Amino acid sequence: EANQQFQRVYKMWKELFLFDRTLFGLTTILEGTGFSKGAMSHMLLANPQSVTGKELIPSGLPFDYEQKVIKYNLSKEKIPRALKNLLMLTGEEGFKKVNNSRTRKIILEFIFDRSTQELEGLAINYKRKLKKLVRHALGKQEVFKILNGDEELFNKRIGRYNIKSMPVVYHIFDHAPPKNILLVRYPKIERYWDLRTAAQDGNVKRFKKLMKGMPNRTVMGFRNTYKVNIKISEIYEQAKMGDREALQMESAVKRSGATKSKTINYKNQDIYDLWKAFYFKLFNGDSVNIEKIMEGIEYQSQKLNHIDIGECVVIIDASRSMMGSNERKMHPFLTSLSILSILDNVKDVIYVGGKRMETPTKDPISVIVPHNDTKLWQALIDAVISKPQTIIVISDGYENTIKGMFEHTYNHFKKSGYEFNLIHLNPVFSADAKIGTTRRLTADTNPLPVSNYKYLETEMIFNRMIDNREMVKKLLINKFNKQLK
Repeated sequence: EANQQFQRVYKMWKELFLFDRTLFGLTTILEGTGFSKGAMSHMLLANPQSVTGKELIPSGLPFDYEQKVIKYNLSKEKIPRALKNLLMLTGEEGFKKVNNSRTRKIILEFIFDRSTQELEGLAINYKRKLKKLVRHALGKQEVFKILNGDEELFNKRIGRYNIKSMPVVYHIFDHAPPKNILLVRYPKIERYWDLRTAAQDGNVKRFKKLMKGMPNRTVMGFRNTYKVNIKISEIYEQAKMGDREALQMESAVKRSGATKSKTINYKNQDIYDLWKAFYFKLFNGDSVNIEKIMEGIEYQSQKLNHIDIGECVVIIDASRSMMGSNERKMHPFLTSLSILSILDNVKDVIYVGGKRMETPTKDPISVIVPHNDTKLWQALIDAVISKPQTIIVISDGYENTIKGMFEHTYNHFKKSGYEFNLIHLNPVFSADAKIGTTRRLTADTNPLPVSNYKYLETEMIFNRMIDNREMVKKLLINKFNKQLK
């Protein structure tokens, strides 16, 4: 069943694109996975917005709204994901190469239209990716001309976004700048090359001196590539990490023996990352900062924008299959908990399967961990009896205890006159890996793949927009004008 959900979603995108290109483009400003936004932007850029130059643009939108939408979406992604989406245009991740005036403008503007400090950090951390993107946007011939002193061409293509960025271009293409030209200094780029030289020479003393304040990924990369004789703990103490990287690396930093580590503001972290860090500590019996992580989860649960679909009961599958794969351990269950955090008007939450574990803290807290079989039908009975408007089931669809019993129970209640809406959310599908399943719990309920809790609103709109085309388009135009102007 591999690729089923990805093919289903891609088919839905294509049908919507052909049905109403404007509606398709505007939906990308909704919350969604980075991969989805990248794939949809690729579809927009691979097809000319205007064939005759006279196509009608709906009232309330500028003619270049697609460019604005694509740039807006890139600005909302974290840098690694944004670069992955741009690299789709170069043929990566199985997509066809797309190269035209629109892609060139978007790539070059995204890279160079930023402050000198931001550009310097980008060039140090993502040198290879930038090299591939700039070469794709300009072509080998124009890159050669710019590197060899064609100032007019540089100003036309890159200088229009950042006139001081020529040293960055030299850096990403490993090209020595001409000695007779005075250039703006980029101290960290200069230190990058000094650090690499020290690593190549095996000069540990100089390497330690230069690595202070440099990005962790850069320092660690040079250490591993050139076999620099320095302890990992020293790198964790001296190199620079962002909050999210620090959260993800917290346990590794502790195992390394580092005596100093970055102070993390847990309240500023994504709720999925917080749940992931919480369960990692739980499984490893690590009590350090676990209470602060829980405070962060509580804070984010209140801060997040919530979705109200009316009074509902939520059934969460906590069976063994929700542990996920080795590559993304606990992903389905962590996604389920994150989805629960953004739902409003929840009357009750029912966990199916699972076992209890206590946190290794002074005042232990009992939490659910995926385990055992799936008896979703029993939870359905409890949910229906409480008479909610909607029952939301978050499950991968595996029903391994009395197969088909959920649908039998559902049909019994429907025939008996019970009125309720059933929504089946499947948190297993991974758009990045293009894998997943489309198992239905009932014949008349299509499962909605939600691999990221932020994607919930988008999925719900996607599955209803064809029947309510103009209403949805009006709502999205209003959203465009609020967010992008």
